[in-house]
Amino acid sequence: MTIDDCVQYALEHNPNLKVSEERIEAARAGIGKARANYAPKFSVGFNLYHKNNQATQVVHTTDNSLGVTAKVSETIWDFGRTTAKIKMAKYDTQAAEYDYGYETLEVIYLVRTNYYKVLSALADLNIFEQNVRIQTLNYERTKAMFDEGLKSKIDVVNAEVNLSEAKIKLVEGQNALLNYLIDLQDSMFYQEKKPFIVTNTENFNFLQADYKKKIEESNDTKVPAPVIKKNVDGLVLISSGIEHNDIIQDYKLNPLKITKQQAVDKALELRPDFLSDKMLVKVQEESLKAIKRQYAPSINADLSWSYTKNEHSYSSPLQVGAGIDLGSVNPYGIHYQIKEGENLLNIAKHNVNISKSTIYWDVQDNYINMRMMERQIPLMNTKVKATLENFELADGRYSVGLNNYVELQDALKNYNQAQLNFVESVLKYNIAREALLRSMGMGLDKDGHLMTEL
Repeated sequence: MTIDDCVQYALEHNPNLKVSEERIEAARAGIGKARANYAPKFSVGFNLYHKNNQATQVVHTTDNSLGVTAKVSETIWDFGRTTAKIKMAKYDTQAAEYDYGYETLEVIYLVRTNYYKVLSALADLNIFEQNVRIQTLNYERTKAMFDEGLKSKIDVVNAEVNLSEAKIKLVEGQNALLNYLIDLQDSMFYQEKKPFIVTNTENFNFLQADYKKKIEESNDTKVPAPVIKKNVDGLVLISSGIEHNDIIQDYKLNPLKITKQQAVDKALELRPDFLSDKMLVKVQEESLKAIKRQYAPSINADLSWSYTKNEHSYSSPLQVGAGIDLGSVNPYGIHYQIKEGENLLNIAKHNVNISKSTIYWDVQDNYINMRMMERQIPLMNTKVKATLENFELADGRYSVGLNNYVELQDALKNYNQAQLNFVESVLKYNIAREALLRSMGMGLDKDGHLMTEL
């Protein structure tokens, strides 16, 4: 699965996003609820009437009647109260959609950064495996030289210790890979039984061994046995017997072509949380309008029909009418509702300014971090080459007895650490880049596709 495949899978299976989708639908239903104030209202009533009159001076009488009444009423105009509530519901729906967009950004960021961590663990695993092969060869060579009386026993012991330590590091690396795979699958809500294989990305493009094989063998500490080569004297050679690590071979960095100001402008254009705050200002503006218009009457139209039948006659009147309903107005209560609405509107406006300032500094901080890592990667690349050359020189000198075992191990340690640092720099760069894209609001386009272009 490519990194985009993983993101798409997460967007389709993340239950938190499903909850946000339901919030959008609930907010959208609020629009219809507000519009319903202009819809006709129906009422139907039935009545049964029985009268029994008993008296001393009049004739005893009874009277029975049966009736039904149907009425249709509709609000024609309420001087903008309903209109304001409809706009409130529309803006609230847009705010819910922007909130969904913000949660989408968080999902994309989490999945992509976890994906890079898996690639980083695989790269580290290559380094640990190579180190085991080197330490194995070095142990075999040192032991052979000890048998020839060319090295002391302590060198053999140290070589064995370093080999054991290299194997421990390999186990730790395999464990880290499994943990990062779990984190990635967890962020995707991935519960499939089929194998989960990752691939290189644009800026994490190391020439690695088969990832499928590495992941399948992540529970095994075994490393392919190194090919042992000997010189004319029968002594084991290291430099000619190991594969040079391809961590930096053909690695190419593709910088993000955007200026700091362009990044800020893009964030203010796309950030869904900022756009949501702006929508909430409109919600409060319409809410305040609806409160102030409580003083206005409403114009209503009515149509009613009734049918009544008793023992001797019946009636069936049809009535049509229109009127102005002043309703029940509480000026004292409305005054304080207006004050509250004005305060809530001011709070919403202040939140927009706070959000704008936060975005401005957030984007700049992420931009600087990304550019710093861009400058650091080439330097780390050069360091890997230099430490490799130094290790090869130290290895050659050790094989002919010109330096001691400590110098050889220091050179190897520096080479391994330079490789690990290079991988870590690439990881930090990719995470910094993703943080910048998230702070810019780069997530999904209007068609729901992943945004890959600025």
